[in-house]
Amino acid sequence: MAQVTFYVKQYKEMIEAVLGFETSNKYSITDSSGNLIADAQESSNWLGRQFLRALRPFEMNVTGANSHKLMTLDKGFAFMLHRIEVRDSIGKYVGAVQRTFSFFTRDYVIEDSAHRTLFQIAGPIWSPWTFNIMQNGVQKGVIKKKWSGFFKESFTDADNFSVTCPQEWEGKVKQLLLAAVLLIDFVHFEN
Repeated sequence: MAQVTFYVKQYKEMIEAVLGFETSNKYSITDSSGNLIADAQESSNWLGRQFLRALRPFEMNVTGANSHKLMTLDKGFAFMLHRIEVRDSIGKYVGAVQRTFSFFTRDYVIEDSAHRTLFQIAGPIWSPWTFNIMQNGVQKGVIKKKWSGFFKESFTDADNFSVTCPQEWEGKVKQLLLAAVLLIDFVHFEN
């Protein structure tokens, strides 16, 4: 089975590193050749970013390389079981990524538009930067956080991820995987 990899890179402004103020998250999504596929930009209020941090609600618009809207992500306030919903460019519900309760792993489910589970994401506790994409107990792909360098890791929450999945997975599934990456970044690496 042929695999494809895409990358999600978070941008950070120097004001965040210097003053510690949380700014709106911005990401670029590229293919394995470095070609820009999309950009994602958070829309949330300043107070929420400063005081709620990873718990904050937000909306995120994902636009293609030519600035046309590809999808919108909506995350409500959550203390534990975070959820992000995905809508396509015309506002039609595509699916969601939901964190599930677990003591020793970091588990999520990816749901389709009919709320059926498509995949599970399992983040083993002994491998904190790896999240396995599972389907019926079989690993189909992986989400990995990449080392961003000492300065970025120490002074900002700018993160880089790779997502590897089967090449034949349709666009909606890849949209849900992108939403999963962004939710994982907020829940586990934002603070």
